[in-house]
Amino acid sequence: MGISLSLYDFFAHLVPGGVFLAAFLYAFAEAWLRSPEFAQLSTLPLMGIALISYVLGYVVDPIGNRWYRFFRRNIPLYGISAQAAKDLCQLYPGIRIEVQAMGWYVLLAYIKRRNLPMAQEIEQLNVTHIMLRGLSLGLLLFSVVFCGKAMVGTRTLPYILLSLLSMGMSYVLIQEAIKFRIWFYKSIYQSTLALTLKPGQLPVTYSS
Repeated sequence: MGISLSLYDFFAHLVPGGVFLAAFLYAFAEAWLRSPEFAQLSTLPLMGIALISYVLGYVVDPIGNRWYRFFRRNIPLYGISAQAAKDLCQLYPGIRIEVQAMGWYVLLAYIKRRNLPMAQEIEQLNVTHIMLRGLSLGLLLFSVVFCGKAMVGTRTLPYILLSLLSMGMSYVLIQEAIKFRIWFYKSIYQSTLALTLKPGQLPVTYSS
């Protein structure tokens, strides 16, 4: 049985996992990171680090999802999917979307069956969302690491500034993750609408 691994899926977990691994190494093996041996790693050890980062990205993804859900609590109705549908209906008053009648994943499967390249473009938005929420959580870990370095080291002010900067970047990235998730749902509904439109329903007329 073949295993299919898309490039987007790979980077969605490799990049956040790499940030987590870097934070752990910086916290517990900072001296090794500064050593000449680390700078001269061969291809095989680097591939091993990449594999560990990829697996770690999968491990921390459920935590990243909870981190993301903490910041989307102010989304009304039934969640971001319903909010995206509501915004789309307000933009196009002539359509009606019954969010509770069918899950968005069924609509995405329908789009895949009708137009696979369109579905792949939509899924890129979700993959970006996964990567951003993982990076946000990784930067939060870096903020904790820098705070710990400030408490036990002598260079207090630089580490405090780095901790605050990491925390600020973490907040910005989680907000971007929410934005991409909203775009993901909107793209599902918009694409479904485009695939089900008949020529007579298009708002286009030609003068004679």
